[in-house]
Amino acid sequence: MNAFPSPRRAIALAAALLCATAAQAFEIDTGNPDLTVRWDNTLRLNYGVRAESRDQKIGNSALADEGDYSFDRGDAVAKRLDVLSELDLVYRKNFGARVSAAGWYDAAYGDTSRSNPNAPLVGIPSYVNNQYSNTVKRFYAGPSGEVLDAFVFGGGDVAGVPVRAKAGRHTLYWGESLFLTGHMHSVAYAQNPLDLQKGFATPGTEAKELFRPLNQLSAQAQVTDTLSLSAQYLLEWEAARYPEGGTYLGPVDFVFNGPDRQFISAGLGFAYRGPAAEPSQHGEFGLSARWSPAWLDGSLGFYYRRFADKLPQTLLTTVGPASASRYNLVYADNIDLYGVSLAKNVGGVSIGAELSQRRNTPLNAQVLGIAPGLPEQGETKGPRGDTWHALVNAVGTVSKTGMFDAATWAAELAWSNYSKVRSGANLFNAIGYAPCAGKDKMDGCATHSYVGAAFAFTPTWYQVLPGLDLSAPMSYSVGLRGNAATVFGGNESLGNYAVGLGADLYQKYRFDLKYIDYVGRYKHNGTAVTSTNGLTTFLRDRGMVSLTFKTTF
Repeated sequence: MNAFPSPRRAIALAAALLCATAAQAFEIDTGNPDLTVRWDNTLRLNYGVRAESRDQKIGNSALADEGDYSFDRGDAVAKRLDVLSELDLVYRKNFGARVSAAGWYDAAYGDTSRSNPNAPLVGIPSYVNNQYSNTVKRFYAGPSGEVLDAFVFGGGDVAGVPVRAKAGRHTLYWGESLFLTGHMHSVAYAQNPLDLQKGFATPGTEAKELFRPLNQLSAQAQVTDTLSLSAQYLLEWEAARYPEGGTYLGPVDFVFNGPDRQFISAGLGFAYRGPAAEPSQHGEFGLSARWSPAWLDGSLGFYYRRFADKLPQTLLTTVGPASASRYNLVYADNIDLYGVSLAKNVGGVSIGAELSQRRNTPLNAQVLGIAPGLPEQGETKGPRGDTWHALVNAVGTVSKTGMFDAATWAAELAWSNYSKVRSGANLFNAIGYAPCAGKDKMDGCATHSYVGAAFAFTPTWYQVLPGLDLSAPMSYSVGLRGNAATVFGGNESLGNYAVGLGADLYQKYRFDLKYIDYVGRYKHNGTAVTSTNGLTTFLRDRGMVSLTFKTTF
């Protein structure tokens, strides 16, 4: 939950399942007026089909062929069932607990990966014997599940100051970012691990919907009518959840936690994935203040965070003959962030803005750059440096027109710049550094600055039929200029879009039909891709149609 809320912020199968269950969303009568108990369950069904033909240049790339050949045009890429269960207990509106858990199953995935049938790529799959790893079997095929939120909360006065606190697994995000494009450059960057598996499958999703909870302590104090202070101390570290290599939306075959290996060359054979270099499970913390003076008619935020990254650099740590090579995901820690934000309503439009600096943050490393030896905790292996980040966004509404009854829109612009390279310059994948000798930004080389944007627009038509509202959500995000120096910060011309039609029936049953696709630029030799400006360029031939049904009961 946001400690500082800003002012914005297969159908037949579904019907059969609904008819088969008698459970309803309900508030449990405890017989105690001071105690409220609510139990909600959300069912989500998703059926997705690959709509685009394979780009043979991508299919012929050793880095991306397995993901591209995992499904053919017309194949179902998702036959997924998700269930979310949420239990909330509140006592006298000041104390309580929350537990939530998720479960899933996807019949589109089995135990066996589909590698490129063409020589020589048929003989070098990233999954040994074409068997998906346990990671992929769990998070894609299932059936499986996990606990999400699990925390207690309470509030009261301390020396006359209202204080509220939480302990346990929960999310906390500061600042004003909206979309994933902006979040990668926000004060809330790496405050929570991201569910990028979900984010890649549903472009345009607000960043806060991708946050995963962590075990932590957090508190907020309303010091005066205009000033509140917040703090957090994390008791758990967890990496982001990724679209794994060799799956439909896995951009490259050898990452992240699913694949076993990557073919390097005839002489070296395979490099096998070794254990990740992870930071300590505790020690991250943050402090923030929110000031809302009357003269501003808005809110200023001030932030300091010491954190560990949730996104990795991927480095070769052992190089040898006959498949003796190893690569590892390396997660940087001891990163300092300083930031300021502004939230304000101007002419009926909610405006948000941020400026922040990260010190000793991981920079884009050469893909499988050689950094011998797995780093010890706190040791630097990949490139590190200092960067500046900024964003500005706006959220508004449009009243009834001749084309629709109402509409909402949102736009966000993000900027970043690297000011200093502190270490690992020999691995820094940027123009002017060794890994980019003879290359340019369209080879993925970082530039000094980057600008990216994201947009969303949703017109709505009410009561098209009794109890039926229709909407047409549209979203688009793209890198406008330059390539970010930070990990997954964005690349010029790299992006995604989604267009769809949504139907709300009786404000209880939600249907969404969407077309989802990715954009990007690559270089080729006439047969295969030779370089890309951003790894998700490999997804530009994975356009898909997705039909989703969701209800809460």
